[in-house]
Amino acid sequence: MDRCLTPAGRLQELSQGRAPEPQAYPPPPPVAEPNPYLGDEQAAAVWCSDSPNPRDPAAYHGLEEASARRAGDAGRFWTWAAEACATWPARSAAGYDGPWNTPTARPVLVIGTRYDPSTPYAGAQAMAGELSDARLLTNDGYGHTALFNNGSRCISGYESRYLVDGTLPPLGTVCRPDRIPFS
Repeated sequence: MDRCLTPAGRLQELSQGRAPEPQAYPPPPPVAEPNPYLGDEQAAAVWCSDSPNPRDPAAYHGLEEASARRAGDAGRFWTWAAEACATWPARSAAGYDGPWNTPTARPVLVIGTRYDPSTPYAGAQAMAGELSDARLLTNDGYGHTALFNNGSRCISGYESRYLVDGTLPPLGTVCRPDRIPFS
């Protein structure tokens, strides 16, 4: 992928006084059903039905402050993103609300990015500790998630091994990104 096509690459170009070329996007692929509805309600249907959100819209003001203390502006954002669930008309008939320390058939791999502004690393540590049998793989990188934003062959290798045959990384494994942002 051309470095300038990524948001970080575009920022790096700007930081060095170069204006990146405008991006040329390919035409969208043809859609089998010509009029699909692709609105925000699709995500809300899953999110609101599968997560325990307060039914009282007034509760979100207090949640916003608590979330901001834990996660800064990202906490505020996600609190209000969930507010639509207060009046969502459906709930999952078989939602799972815990306990989270129930043993699973296989250990769970939890990946936490140390400098993730949206899902703090402390949350990944807490989740790995709360699950019955989990292993924390640390991405010593930046940005939200380790899946696409950080480009770490180390993370990708452990993810692949885990998904293919259930092999966990050694306890305490820390991976680094392949490139440092703005290098």
